[in-house]
This record gives sequence, structure tokens and C-alpha cells, in this order.
Amino acid sequence: MADSIIITTNKGREKLAKASMGAITLPAITQIGFGTGGHNIGTGEPTQPDPAATAVPGEVLKKNIESYTFPIATTASILGILDQSEGNGHSISAYGLYDSAGDLIVLMHTVPSPKTAETRFERTITNAF
Repeated sequence: MADSIIITTNKGREKLAKASMGAITLPAITQIGFGTGGHNIGTGEPTQPDPAATAVPGEVLKKNIESYTFPIATTASILGILDQSEGNGHSISAYGLYDSAGDLIVLMHTVPSPKTAETRFERTITNAF
């Protein structure tokens, strides 16, 4: 199985459909959530994200994104960071991108990574359109 699985949530797809017809303006991605519920406890493998999710499974912390880039015209890479003092004692395996309206737009499940005071997580989520 893959080391990570990423999806656009139902809410994200709904907003993209409406924006494509001019019915709404897409709110910007502003926050990243870090959670513990993205893997199978027995095997450590990432589980399939639920497109109906409205929050990161087992969310431990939600923060503003650090930065973003466009490595190619149809792809956005969004960086989120957990500093040494944040999220300690958790095995992080779920990440999500929230828009400025507070809706979960993208959800990614990975193999778990233990978070300790000695570690600083830098997680990039690449969203291809």
C-alpha cells in the first residue's frame, strides 16, 4: 500500500463545482490540521480517507499554513509545521487543509509518525488539479 492517500473532500468538490460556474468564489486555504486517525492501528498502513469528513480524524492541532508554492501551474504545495512544543506524545497520521470558511477541503492519511519534543514536523500537502 502507498505511504499516503490524499483526497478532496465532498465539501471541497462541491465548492469547486460551484466556483466553476461562478456561483461562489473559492475561499483560500488558510489552515492545516494534524491528527492521529489516519492509519490502521494493527498494521500502521494509511486508511482510506472519508470524503464526507468535516474534520481531520483525531485532530490534535489546527494551525495557519506556513507557505505555499505552485511547482507547476496545476498543482499547489502547501506547507504546515508542528514546532517542537506542539503535538507531543501523538503519532500523527492524518492531515487536512481547511479553507477560510472553516471547511475541510483536502484530507491526507499517512503512516504514523511519532511526535516528540525533539522533532519538528514539516508536512507538505500537494494538491493537483
